[in-house]
Amino acid sequence: MPLEIIEGPNIVAGAREWEDREWFPPGPQLAICLSGGKQHLADLTDDELLQVAAAARRQTSWAQARELAAIAELTQRRTTTETTTTGPDGGGDYRTLPAREAVTEEIAAALTVTGNTAATLVHLAQQLTGPLADTGAALETGRIDMAKARVICDTTDSLPDQITQHVQTAALDKAPTQTTGQLRRRIKRIVHRLAPEAAEERKQQAVRQRRLELWDTATGTTDLALCDLAPEDAHGIFNKITAAAHGLKKDGDTRPLHLIRADLATQLLHGTDLPAATRTLLTQTTHRQTRHRAAGNHQGPKTSRAPQHRTANEPATADTGLRTGTAAGDATPTTTPDHDPGLPEVLAMVHRRLTHLRDRTRPADMPAAVNRAIHQLNDRLAPQRDTLCQADAARHGRPGHRPPDNLRREIQERHATCVYPTCNQPSHRCDLDHTVPWRPGITCRCNLAPLCRRHHRLKQTPGWTLHHIWPGLLIWTTPSGAWYIIRPDRQ
Repeated sequence: MPLEIIEGPNIVAGAREWEDREWFPPGPQLAICLSGGKQHLADLTDDELLQVAAAARRQTSWAQARELAAIAELTQRRTTTETTTTGPDGGGDYRTLPAREAVTEEIAAALTVTGNTAATLVHLAQQLTGPLADTGAALETGRIDMAKARVICDTTDSLPDQITQHVQTAALDKAPTQTTGQLRRRIKRIVHRLAPEAAEERKQQAVRQRRLELWDTATGTTDLALCDLAPEDAHGIFNKITAAAHGLKKDGDTRPLHLIRADLATQLLHGTDLPAATRTLLTQTTHRQTRHRAAGNHQGPKTSRAPQHRTANEPATADTGLRTGTAAGDATPTTTPDHDPGLPEVLAMVHRRLTHLRDRTRPADMPAAVNRAIHQLNDRLAPQRDTLCQADAARHGRPGHRPPDNLRREIQERHATCVYPTCNQPSHRCDLDHTVPWRPGITCRCNLAPLCRRHHRLKQTPGWTLHHIWPGLLIWTTPSGAWYIIRPDRQ
């Protein structure tokens, strides 16, 4: 007797929708299965929800494998073109970027990721389509995820090809059932057994590139890290600070150990010797405890908080409207030297022209068509642009290549960072570049923009163009025909 069909969205012919679907391979069909709305999940059992989560992860791995395959293909095209042009020995112009670095910047702009992230993707793509092709296949079939693929790639980097193949085979055998930490430890054991000399050389090479790094966090704090130290140095530093922190706790510092360690390290890096640093922290602890006891013993009557009045010289707070020189959302600042009522109209013109072009041009013709259209826009806007700049004759077309200090400050205020779309290099650390090279280009706010040294070289790389069609409004075009508009109020 056949099983009865039970009404409802999940149970058909006695079987639940996501039951035993671990075999279901990632790809277009699985994407269709995963395309239901969130409300559909409420009808699934706990086990089915876990099946959906696992299926979504397999699908993500498949999509990431496709992303890396596309990056690998683009990288191969660019490097092949470079080899054809300059020969197998390179010999490129030192003022331009090599093809691999240029394609990294192209990918960074297209995916809206940092240059470091793009470089990692390019390296991973080349490895997973080359010596680690089996790892790439495991990623595409959903047997492993991107994190595990990166572990295999990182731990086999710079190893001899034969050792890499042995390590890859052994790693993939158990990788689907291991965490990234377990996988990394297992590969490390295998490498030390199969190629101890190569493992030691790779470690020494990393130590030779040791560095101090600084980066901002989402909470408004800043992280400081020593990277790629020799293990004995790193453990020695950590153990010394930990021993001193334990001594402070015994002397009465009641704070958690990690806070004491952080404060000790800060004092030492500021140049204070260890005895003075411990005395300073103990004194601070005594003051905190004294204030805490005083606050606990004196509980005065509760009083209402007096209203806050802002003096004439005090900056406005968030509830008083926009501050001087800032912008809300995409609004152009109204008090900066760059304020230009014609900018929105120019932006609208650019968007209309390039969108019209994209909808009516074959992909193969896009690079040349985009550059031609922007050149036409630039020529069309030239009279108005010159009139705008010549309104202040002291700032238009200054003699000489080097801009005066006041013009340099104006450009740096207009663009806080390098004008490449994904670059965060502060403008005061950048070259103040003439978009049109000086002579025939002029030293003027309509022809100057901050470019870090890397993106200065990128601008001069074949296939790349930077247009400055309005003061502070720039357009990058890439070898693939993509364009990126940089506004003067970008932060």
